[in-house]
Amino acid sequence: MINKTYILSVLAILGIVSFFVFRPYIDFTTGAPIEQSKNAVEAKSAILAQELGFSVDSLGLFTIREQHFSYYNFLKDTLSDRDFVYPQQFNERGAHLNTWVTSIAAKDNTNLNQLSGSTVFANTGRLQFRYNNEGNVIRVYESQNNINPTFVSGDSLSMIANKVVGDILSYNLNNYELTDIADEDTLSNVEVTDEDQEFLFQEKSELGNSIEYSWVKRNRNLPGPEYLSLKLKPVIKEFKEEYGARVEFGASVEKFIAKNSLEPENLNENYSEEDDFLNFAIVQIVFVFIVAILGLIVGVRSIAKGEVVWGRALFMFTSITIVVWGWRAIYYINTFNDIVGDNGSLIFNLNQFLFGLLMGIFAAAVYLGWESTSRKTFHNQLPVIDALWNRKFFMKEIGEGLIKGYLLAGILIGVFTLCMFFFEERIIQADSQFGFGEATNSPKLLTINMSAWSTVFIVSLSQIGLVYNLFTSWIKKEWVRDVLAALTAGLFLTFVGRLIGTTASMYIDMVAFMIMGCFAIYFYKNYGLLSVSIGWWVFTVLFLITPYMNSKSIDIAYIVWVEAFIIMGPLLFGFISYKYGNSVLDFEAYIPEYQSRQAEVMRVEKEIEIARESQYNLMPLQPPKGEGFDVHGFFLPSFEVGGDFYDYVYTKNKGAGSDTLTMTVVDVSGKAMRAAMPAVFTSGLLLSRMHADNPSEILREVTGPLYHRTDAKTFVTCIISKLEIDTKRMITSNAGHCFPVLKRDGKAEFIKTPDPRYPLGIKEEVDYECQETQLQEGDLVVFYSDGLPEASDVNGNWFGFENVTKMIQEMETDSLTAYEISQEIKRRIQKFSNYNLEDDTTIICLKV
Repeated sequence: MINKTYILSVLAILGIVSFFVFRPYIDFTTGAPIEQSKNAVEAKSAILAQELGFSVDSLGLFTIREQHFSYYNFLKDTLSDRDFVYPQQFNERGAHLNTWVTSIAAKDNTNLNQLSGSTVFANTGRLQFRYNNEGNVIRVYESQNNINPTFVSGDSLSMIANKVVGDILSYNLNNYELTDIADEDTLSNVEVTDEDQEFLFQEKSELGNSIEYSWVKRNRNLPGPEYLSLKLKPVIKEFKEEYGARVEFGASVEKFIAKNSLEPENLNENYSEEDDFLNFAIVQIVFVFIVAILGLIVGVRSIAKGEVVWGRALFMFTSITIVVWGWRAIYYINTFNDIVGDNGSLIFNLNQFLFGLLMGIFAAAVYLGWESTSRKTFHNQLPVIDALWNRKFFMKEIGEGLIKGYLLAGILIGVFTLCMFFFEERIIQADSQFGFGEATNSPKLLTINMSAWSTVFIVSLSQIGLVYNLFTSWIKKEWVRDVLAALTAGLFLTFVGRLIGTTASMYIDMVAFMIMGCFAIYFYKNYGLLSVSIGWWVFTVLFLITPYMNSKSIDIAYIVWVEAFIIMGPLLFGFISYKYGNSVLDFEAYIPEYQSRQAEVMRVEKEIEIARESQYNLMPLQPPKGEGFDVHGFFLPSFEVGGDFYDYVYTKNKGAGSDTLTMTVVDVSGKAMRAAMPAVFTSGLLLSRMHADNPSEILREVTGPLYHRTDAKTFVTCIISKLEIDTKRMITSNAGHCFPVLKRDGKAEFIKTPDPRYPLGIKEEVDYECQETQLQEGDLVVFYSDGLPEASDVNGNWFGFENVTKMIQEMETDSLTAYEISQEIKRRIQKFSNYNLEDDTTIICLKV
């Protein structure tokens, strides 16, 4: 039988190989890595603006990296098969699938809802430069509303055109042929009329219509783009000097385009189907909402149940909040800070901080839900997570989890790569809500891992771990559970927290991520959260650094090499830990405080249940049956166990004398366990004497042991009555208990018992007396504990002793049995107290 790890290792290796083999066919950045940093691009833009006679002193620079996949998809779909080219071929032919864009714009007026290259330039921009991967300018646009247009001086437009394209923009015009010949008249020969004289008092003035120059490359094998185009506007400019004013003739650069035949003039034009984009956006919002609600519900439910490790929850909240907000703060500083004013800066950072707080709350809730459900389902890698939380890193199981995570990463990379290749789709960078934001960030090694780890933790916890745990709780059949969990995880991964974009349709994305979801769920089920997190992290980081691979600039290329060492670090640690580390089984298992509390509560509940069963077992299961009497009793505890006790003993006198029925009701002070145990002790003392002794003698003998065996706060009220069946003579002795009620001929009255009536345990010796009562046929006697008169309604009003006799008197007891009478009393008292008894209630009903 082939080892499972061996198969996974082969698949992982094939996945990594597939990435490097097929990357030129699927990755937008293959053949065109980023060569200049954002700071270098902005520095060059400032120099070019100055050379074009444009001042940036009071303006801000806004620079972003753009990917032009919309027109790429359009070209790919319209080209014939023999002309079809992959991203690497596009980039090598200078198709400019990725460009830097710098817009020089007015400060403090930028709309925070429209922070993109095109919108910033359209709204507040003055001048815009676009660069290809080699750092050459391929587009220059001047705003029509520019109050300070560019100005390049010269005697003729041709000279200015050559100066702008050849000297300033650094294109070798020897490689090009001018296709449109402009007017060769020198600008200095232009006659300035009287009407034009007023322009001398302005900084710039227009002279005539704009003129456009076009060049085409002489030979395809020569370097540079195939077409060049420059549009100039003739102007004159007055310079005020110390000894008067000086006038110069020149031109303003309205537009410059350097392009190839494959690309349009406007690289930002949208060629995609808006309906597809809208459908994807709507479905994405729905799944984001589902993930958020699911995670919060499970987390809040765990909090409500007290299943919370607050230290871990606080760490998750704090770390995710700081990382999510920190990444956006860094992105803002690097990208927007130069064009957004103080108010805009405050609003943006406040919004992003609130977003970070929400993500922190969500991460904490999801973690609590995941840990709670994991402990209930006894997930196999949970001890590994506990070891990590307790800073026990050098563990064999941690090493194994790390190694398995890299196997998952290789498989995920391979599946994603092959899906994109076979469906002829492309990978684009979409690492945040801002699109491709990492290119503008600095330091990238920090922000790449901030973005990756924060997203990976949330994705692994909520969309893989929590999903599987919930399906495990809901569905017992294993294969059904696994399939549904994999499909659900795949759907979530398609729309939430990917950090990787594609040119594919929503349905192709779903296929790719559902396959990946199957492997993610398999690894989570068999190896755990650590393996899934590492696997998803390596997968994510690899595609985040692809724009920097093979860069010729050391300032860019180092990102790939250092990140590669960062990626390999956990793998190396994993091998060492797996071989030399201790096992988590060698350490005491971690039990969270809430589980300890739950275990303690369950232990106490079990003990209470045992006490409850023991207490009920001491009471009679069935009332005695005999001629001349009908008796029945019940016990209602206000808690799980109580301090009341009742019993009746039927004694047949085999010699001379009458058969007897001895009845007792006991009430111990206090409630629950504090009262239950003395009640059990008292019941044992009473039962040993109820068969033969006189009631007063029983009480005299019992009070001494109770006095010595109970504390000063505990006392016991008790009433004992013995009925002689033949004579119907009832002898009663009372130790501080409620007077029994006798109903005769429809009238209910208390049976007054003689003093002393001290409760048992108050004094060591008490000379209790007996009360004789001659009963008649049809009489009803009710013995009860003080829970009956002290029962209270919702307003706190007591039932009272008077209502006890009144209730018994009003009842039609003549036609009812003792059982029916006792049940009617129970029903009425429960209804009065709204089924919430304040004290234990015990009743014995005797009919003769």
